[in-house]
Amino acid sequence: MEILRFDNVCKRYPMGDGVVNALVDASFTINEGDFVAILGPSGSGKSTLMHLLGFLDSPTEGGVYFENRRLEDISGTQRARIRAEKIGFVFQAFNLLPRMSVFGNAKLPLAYHSNPPPDADERVRKALALVGMDHRANHKPGELSGGQRQRVAIARALVNEPRIILADEPTGNLDSKTAATILELFEELNRQGRTIVLVTHDPKVAERTKRQIHVLDGRIARET
Repeated sequence: MEILRFDNVCKRYPMGDGVVNALVDASFTINEGDFVAILGPSGSGKSTLMHLLGFLDSPTEGGVYFENRRLEDISGTQRARIRAEKIGFVFQAFNLLPRMSVFGNAKLPLAYHSNPPPDADERVRKALALVGMDHRANHKPGELSGGQRQRVAIARALVNEPRIILADEPTGNLDSKTAATILELFEELNRQGRTIVLVTHDPKVAERTKRQIHVLDGRIARET
């Protein structure tokens, strides 16, 4: 079942007297259960794609569709609700609040629900257990290793039970051994049915996914 679709999407930014073509004629589909890597070097257009995938930006041309609804037809308030309730974000820098406990950080996305679920605490406990961090629920981020902080960030992305998880360079701040364990966790989550899009510059990371979308100079060069 289709979740996200790009249909000849272009994104241009004015720069001085000219225009930068950050993304040109991008077309692809993300289906339920996919595990996809968006792969490319710095400046290739990966970040632009990520922003469009997460509804943090709008295309200059073409169509972005979520659950068969065209992004341009969705209001700003509705987009924010989709981001809050249907998309889980995982970032390279973890983005955990230092004064808040592991439990509090993982629970944070549920505060943005229009109707917070009555089982919020149970969802957090389940998400932390799934990533192996339930025993650290009362710790602060500063008391954790980089890999543990990323596991908490993944738990935070899971508590909403989102349709799709967007992971932006999730192993970029980790050593190779820790990165491997985080990729194993993503693989397990995908086996359980989660849909994951992983943005990376590292071909070895991309090889762990089922499908790779190669981006170069703002264009999709190929899919493998």
